[in-house]
Amino acid sequence: MTNPIKLTIQPINSLISRDSRPFGRGQGTRIRSLDWLTPSVVCGSLRSSLGKSVGAFDAAKLKTVKIRGPFLECEGSLYFPRPLDFVTDKKAKNGNDISGYVIRPGDLKSGEAMEMPIELKPAFIQNLPDEDFKPEHIPAFWSADAMSRWLAGDAGFSLKPSEYLEGPAKDERVHVGINPETGTSEDSLLFSTTGLDFRVKRDGKEDWKEILQMTVAIEAEPPEDYREALEKNLSPLHVLGGERRLAEWRRSENINGWTPHRISNITRLRMVLATPAIFSQGWLPGWIDKDNKQGTIPIPGTSVTVKLVSAVVGRWVPISGWSYEAQEHGPKPLRRMVPAGSVYFFEAQGGQPFDSAFLESVWLRSVCDKEQDQNDGFGAALWGAW
Repeated sequence: MTNPIKLTIQPINSLISRDSRPFGRGQGTRIRSLDWLTPSVVCGSLRSSLGKSVGAFDAAKLKTVKIRGPFLECEGSLYFPRPLDFVTDKKAKNGNDISGYVIRPGDLKSGEAMEMPIELKPAFIQNLPDEDFKPEHIPAFWSADAMSRWLAGDAGFSLKPSEYLEGPAKDERVHVGINPETGTSEDSLLFSTTGLDFRVKRDGKEDWKEILQMTVAIEAEPPEDYREALEKNLSPLHVLGGERRLAEWRRSENINGWTPHRISNITRLRMVLATPAIFSQGWLPGWIDKDNKQGTIPIPGTSVTVKLVSAVVGRWVPISGWSYEAQEHGPKPLRRMVPAGSVYFFEAQGGQPFDSAFLESVWLRSVCDKEQDQNDGFGAALWGAW
């Protein structure tokens, strides 16, 4: 697509991205939210808005609208989930600057043993000063510039306060069911919700200023009628997430982070998930043969075949939902997502080095196995050296 359409989403209320635990009569009285919205929540809202804009809901066509995101946006820059191959402790912090240690594939020492799910190298924290290591909290989101430096292998890497954010805070609310006839509360209908509050305080001021937003890009050429709606007639206000809370949608341009940093002549490649991924082999991409650790199918969208060396993968995250399609109406099956920030280490096969042209072809593209998961925004990946 020559001119990708980018949309900025400004939540008006706190937003809920359900964590798949049951809620409703006889099931549960609390709605809990994940720490960030899943791609399918944003994608579903966008497709619903497009259907309303053109006055027709063609499910087959709408499901071909392919997004990248959602990503956190703040003051004109994208922010990505922190990579799991970076750790820190009190000794590595310098005021508000955050330095730390890298996690990289390594070899076991003589006499050591480790059970691995497949034959891979274990990943170790490098250059620890001593054995008394206690990991410290790391901010949840890094700016595009900071992430580019990290992926380029900056030896003296550190995070400045302007380069990280904690992301939306959790907003807890208590609700009560109201009898429409009497206008009074219903017995046994007290429940609570937890949402994501996109308001943050800046410079120690007590007043709230809404500066956190989300952004998505339409990756592939959408059907013509829906493209016109995206460019001209998209409803500026539309519900998003659980409890049908409102968000403002608008066109945006010139956001830093959509284009990759530059690399040249590297043969070891690092893949960091920028959105959660769904793979056919659990934590392992389906295009990796788990028996011989080599990509029998190239990296999606390329002709490049790689060998998996190691991985740093977070705990799986559940995802479910509700389908409104006529043929599949009802609850969706529970699936397991590989969390954003998970890191995979590869080596090139055939002696072919990676360069900036390769990086351009895969930057923030989906690495999921199924086409619909790719269309829905899962598995967007960042790439760099190690």
